[in-house]
Amino acid sequence: MSDKNTSQAPAKVIALTGATGFLGGHVIDSLLDAGHEVRALTRRPQEARDGVTWVPGDLSDKIALLELTRDADTLMHVAGLTKALNRDTFFDVNLGGTKLVLEAAAENGVRHVVNVSSLAAREPRLSHYGASKAAAELALSARRWPFSWVNVRPPAIYGPGDKEILKLLKASKLGLLPAPGSSKNRFSMIHAQDLARALTILAEGGHGTATYEIDDMKPSGYQLKDVAEALGSKEDRRPRILPVPFPVLGTLGAINGLFASMIRRPAMLTLPTARYLCHNDWTVRSARRPILANWSPQFDLKTGLKDTMDWYRKNGLL
Repeated sequence: MSDKNTSQAPAKVIALTGATGFLGGHVIDSLLDAGHEVRALTRRPQEARDGVTWVPGDLSDKIALLELTRDADTLMHVAGLTKALNRDTFFDVNLGGTKLVLEAAAENGVRHVVNVSSLAAREPRLSHYGASKAAAELALSARRWPFSWVNVRPPAIYGPGDKEILKLLKASKLGLLPAPGSSKNRFSMIHAQDLARALTILAEGGHGTATYEIDDMKPSGYQLKDVAEALGSKEDRRPRILPVPFPVLGTLGAINGLFASMIRRPAMLTLPTARYLCHNDWTVRSARRPILANWSPQFDLKTGLKDTMDWYRKNGLL
């Protein structure tokens, strides 16, 4: 199954944040496959790579952000915190960092911006993460910038390199799949390679100014039973779904959050995260799906999970 981008757009210089993360790695591959030049922000030294210029710095470094966006045609902003010790830290990075990189792009004459947000921004009252992503979207949409832009809200992203879904897959090997809130909750999904290819096409411009929600085109998304079926080839090998009601998950999240504050290390499961996980509808809205030439999802859930598990096994993680 090929993940090549079939776009015929002229080569561009793409300034990329979040390049060293899970999604960012797939985005770099896709941009290079499409013939673009990448200028990528990094907090740590990276190995040299053809077509990639590494720019040392982070989202709080104005000089680095100006260097990142200098002579760039497009800014693709992928970086952001998914876990933090408190609400202020989420906002400092996800809102503050977004404002700084947008201002650098404007100062350097960047013509187009792709901001990678999250479906969590649709329900900002549920979590600090969702609230900070919604605020970052507002920073993009509420001001008259000198560039065109698109805002992209992915659902659950999975694929080779993702360490979060690995926890779910390890649980499934024990015969269980925990269902936050209810087993009837619905959610959309997308393989990282498919998302990276779509972002590459959006980075090439020509799609107006809009907020998109993008997934693998599965109508009405999935329930956890669909994941169980995709993981188990036979009925007796499918993991059992174990609903975890919000009072239970919320209590665990609250305790986990207190412990994280004590040791000063952010935790993935906190009370706000539990509210987010237990929400009953994280499916994309069909009216917000982008219509992209030369793009369609290459992975359905079953082939996507197989691809992911094969990568885990190859790397000794599963």
